Amino acid sequence: MILTTHKTPLFASEKAPGATRNRVLNVAEQLFAERGLHAVSIRDITRAAGVNLGAINYHFGSKERLIGAVFERRIAPISEERLRALEAAEKTAGDVPPTLEAVLDAMFRPTVEQAMDPERGGATFGKLMVRCFVEPHTAVEEVMRRYLDPVVRRFDTVLMCVKPNLTAEDVLWRMHLLIGALHQSLLLWDRTLPDGRTLRMEPETYLKRFLAFAKTAFHASIPEA
Repeated sequence: MILTTHKTPLFASEKAPGATRNRVLNVAEQLFAERGLHAVSIRDITRAAGVNLGAINYHFGSKERLIGAVFERRIAPISEERLRALEAAEKTAGDVPPTLEAVLDAMFRPTVEQAMDPERGGATFGKLMVRCFVEPHTAVEEVMRRYLDPVVRRFDTVLMCVKPNLTAEDVLWRMHLLIGALHQSLLLWDRTLPDGRTLRMEPETYLKRFLAFAKTAFHASIPEA
């Protein structure tokens, strides 16, 4: 049975969201990605969004809760997509574990599709995620624990069945390194290299390349120290 992450949002206003709330979220996401969470003030956000301080207080209550809402609206849907895809892979496999590729596809496809869709945050949210790896914030960590921890535990359990020769530590480190590689490469997805080549490609083409890399990472053996 699927382990759902559907919960009452931590940082959403109890009042119905509207155009103003979404505009504030979009502007905050953009500014946070450009400057970092700590460098952007509420005044910066209200000025860029064309709203007053009352709008922030009405919809979020504080900068802390606004930051949480920015991340929650992106991470919660991705977590649900990952768990649904993993459940589908398990149903397809029947009485045996799903294939390694199916599990990795369930984990990474939602992130790739979001990163290449401007309507879902696109490159802006990808840049913001990378910033938060090096600029931790308590509101972000709370969202991560609430939505990502159940996903990580679920996938780790399945990966241990798919690759029984690996220890829990092996799985943790391989996924940790792959997630880092994923976010780093997505940051460069639309860049032009010095020789004129572009790294832009269709999501399916990118996924094929990344999944081939990810499968190799899980099949590789590590020499004894």
